[in-house]
Amino acid sequence: MITSIKKISILVLFLCGITACDSLLDPEVDNNFSLNDFSNTENIQRALTGAYFNLGGFEGGELYGGDFILITELISKRSDIGWLVSAGGADHEGFVNHDILKTNPIVEANWVRAYEVINTVNNILDNLDNISDAEDRNRINGEALAIRGILNFEMVRLWAPQYGPASATTPGTPILLNPVTSIEDIQVPERSTVEEVYNQSISDLSAASALLEPFGQNGVNISYYACEAFLARIRMQQNDFASALTHANNILNDNAYTLLNSPLDAFNNLSNSPEDIFAIQQTLANNAGDRSTGIGLTTYMSALEESGFGVFGIIDTHLFETSANFTNAGFARSDLRVQADLSTTTGTTSDQISTAFYRNPVNTGFLASSKYLRADHVIPVVRLAEIHLIRAESIYETNPGTISATALSDLNAIRTRAGLEALDVIDFASAENFYDSIVAERKRELFLEGHLLHDLRRTRQFKNDPEIVIGIKTFGANPLDTDLILPVPQSETDASGLE
Repeated sequence: MITSIKKISILVLFLCGITACDSLLDPEVDNNFSLNDFSNTENIQRALTGAYFNLGGFEGGELYGGDFILITELISKRSDIGWLVSAGGADHEGFVNHDILKTNPIVEANWVRAYEVINTVNNILDNLDNISDAEDRNRINGEALAIRGILNFEMVRLWAPQYGPASATTPGTPILLNPVTSIEDIQVPERSTVEEVYNQSISDLSAASALLEPFGQNGVNISYYACEAFLARIRMQQNDFASALTHANNILNDNAYTLLNSPLDAFNNLSNSPEDIFAIQQTLANNAGDRSTGIGLTTYMSALEESGFGVFGIIDTHLFETSANFTNAGFARSDLRVQADLSTTTGTTSDQISTAFYRNPVNTGFLASSKYLRADHVIPVVRLAEIHLIRAESIYETNPGTISATALSDLNAIRTRAGLEALDVIDFASAENFYDSIVAERKRELFLEGHLLHDLRRTRQFKNDPEIVIGIKTFGANPLDTDLILPVPQSETDASGLE
């Protein structure tokens, strides 16, 4: 009986959690997989809170608490980032070298964590009738749908080819819509096509957007605006810039969020800033991890003795390089987003850092980013700055060859708060140069936030770039390059036969 259960499916993995999977081998294991009581509003809200907590991750599989950012940054590692492998370890090195094994525990942990969260929200969606208050029911329904839509989008971006004509019908990731509460509910998963997964994400997020619109910013939870932001991301990844523009306008026209005076103010906050459309909430007691646990964004990004190991090292001279193949940041020397404190020592604390970068006190040949200094700070997932850049690019793409006043205003909003001068139409030799400036600004503003790999893939697919150098390899225009795609974990293949 137990042997057959172990071979059935991915669901066995995520239902018992990452660290407790061996419990299924226990003869005394309960036949009921429901980890929560969904019989009333209080319990359903508690389960939803747990789903949010798991989006930030803990004890492996950090999702937005680390790995969704770390994995993509490592795969897209280029000359402006150094990876101190001795500190990071072989599992991370596989991402850098584009030699990602099916047995990589980081790959498995995030696969399991994501589907664990999806099953939680599926249980919530299946028990909405147990919520008596209509307003509560609509809000919880919307948030649960949004979480499922967001995770399916992230999974298909990481575990499947870039969306496009050549890949739309290729295998994507499993779509799981029904809750599993017992062994009898388990079904062998199948990989839906890339297009099917994108369509499901759009469907979930569109429904969630409509349900959540009356709730405005919805506190720190996923809101109407967060749904619109993720829909904009999805449409950008699909090269559907007209739709991306609509979603970006839905956010910007409402003026619900404001750009902060300095780009540095968007990070290291104990609560959401006016710029955060969605962020992972962290406290000293509950966070994705730091130096003491050895996991999470802070562990790898912070080089301060109080919080991290600084295994992400940035070579300062390379921050100012530019490249035609979209791989370097190309900061101007006066840019606030590249200023560095070179006086840091092993005793420097986070409250003494006031620049975008600082010298790694131990590995002094590298700089460290100040975006993730401590584990009790919120982790921005979607910021208003990104939406301005999405709108600028979408306006250009829907009317190429023209420099729109609105797109130029969006570009300048990001530039001027970074200490750069505003640009005018006469500053561009052509409309194509204007587009290049938008692309460059996106690289600078969203540096080390997990966007570059996805931008490289969509740009290569739709711009027909002849080749792109990522790390140690050169890739052609084939969107099916498997070296940029995470493998289905070996444990999943063993359990369900999924490849």
